Amino acid sequence: MILVDKPNWAWRGKLWGHMVSDSSLQELHQFAQNIGKRRIGFQGDHYDIDIEEFQHALSMGARVVNSRELVVRLREAGLRQRRKTPSWTIVYESRHRQRLEEVAGSVNQNVKDYRTRTRLWVVLQLNCAVYETATALVVEREGEAAVVLEFAERPDLDLGSTVTSVWSRRGDLFVLELIANTGHTE
Repeated sequence: MILVDKPNWAWRGKLWGHMVSDSSLQELHQFAQNIGKRRIGFQGDHYDIDIEEFQHALSMGARVVNSRELVVRLREAGLRQRRKTPSWTIVYESRHRQRLEEVAGSVNQNVKDYRTRTRLWVVLQLNCAVYETATALVVEREGEAAVVLEFAERPDLDLGSTVTSVWSRRGDLFVLELIANTGHTE
């Protein structure tokens, strides 16, 4: 079951709460994807949700619990993660249309870790001659890097198996997250 607590802590001008699963991370990721949350927003055992996302989660069947019960249910399910997940650092952002070749160049120039940079660059290069993005975001944190691409139409991309790929929707746009880590892919 998906559980949410009421958004009540302030950050960047909004109130935020938490969304968890009391059964599996797979269930949590699928639900988050269905309400338009990005996988890079995953915090190790939960997603932070603002008031609009809270309302959307409720309309999709999430159950409201208080913060204390939320943590108890996470522990009981064996999903509680005590280690703080490092924050992402934006290393490149573009809000204009560009070919995947340009995004690949930005990954190559801006992502510090060689292994994650190479994994992302290869996937982008495989598709660079054909597709154009509406927006692009490249983020990095210790041991991981990700590219978030928005497309006006969903492209048929060759994503290979060296990165985790997650599709979702944001309004009329198709969103693709490519996540590479220094270990094995999810």
